[in-house]
Amino acid sequence: MQENSSKSGIFIGLMLVVIALWLLSAVFIIGYMDNWPDRGTFGDLFGAVNALFSGLAFAALIYTIVLQRDEIKQNREEIVLNRKELAKGSKLQQKAQQVLIQQVNQTHLSAKMNAMRTLVDYYNNQIANPKSTEETIARAKHKRKQIITQIDDLIDGLDDSAVE
Repeated sequence: MQENSSKSGIFIGLMLVVIALWLLSAVFIIGYMDNWPDRGTFGDLFGAVNALFSGLAFAALIYTIVLQRDEIKQNREEIVLNRKELAKGSKLQQKAQQVLIQQVNQTHLSAKMNAMRTLVDYYNNQIANPKSTEETIARAKHKRKQIITQIDDLIDGLDDSAVE
């Protein structure tokens, strides 16, 4: 931002110098040349200078256009690089989400297995308890067998690569 204000300050300063030179030339022409033909001849001397300044202004305009074109090209290249970086970040984010989903699934499976083990322990305690009736023991054995079957099904359904 400060760079733009310093550039505009230089531009305004140059404009003031040009205007001052123009006013001084008018004062010089009117003050030192008495008749119009001499003034006209003196003014014709600066035709070449006028063409020089016009050419320099045109060259500066073309140079500015070239600089802007290069800057636009650089901006486009940076945009392409930014898009590539964003795409990489997006791929990494997708990979991280997949890993997180796998971790959640493994945690869920582990919690389910722990709950089933707790149930098997509960039914084993009912079976081993001397105060349990034959009906309670038979029901506990049946439930324990169902839980163990579910555990076997879970283990059989696992991929070896899914378990670490």
